[in-house]
Amino acid sequence: MCCSLSLDFTYFRMDHTHYQPIVTDAEYDAVFARSRREAVLIYKHSTQCELCAAAKEELLRLTESDDPPVFAVVVQTARPLSNMIERALGIRHESPQVILLKDEVPVFSTSHLGVTASAVRKAVENLA
Repeated sequence: MCCSLSLDFTYFRMDHTHYQPIVTDAEYDAVFARSRREAVLIYKHSTQCELCAAAKEELLRLTESDDPPVFAVVVQTARPLSNMIERALGIRHESPQVILLKDEVPVFSTSHLGVTASAVRKAVENLA
């Protein structure tokens, strides 16, 4: 089920404020703290998995004002960060994977074919 997809962060339309890469513990700490103000979505992406291309397309649909910002962790280039997130949140790593954080707590997580814009929006609606 895997293929050789290369990932350039321009692939995430980095000019859009909803999508930002995180690669360091400090960047994760800032995202974690931001979850106190608003829901944030962590997206774990593998450059070697074809399902990640479909997941990325789904996440690019999260452009409404109510949609959470997406913070991308590319596991091949940020493996220590990916492992740290797994330990800190107690959610086993899978990719593609999204984890919705609110108030420093994971309130929703899904992976593989479950990574859809509609699933994320429903999880955000359930927070209200």
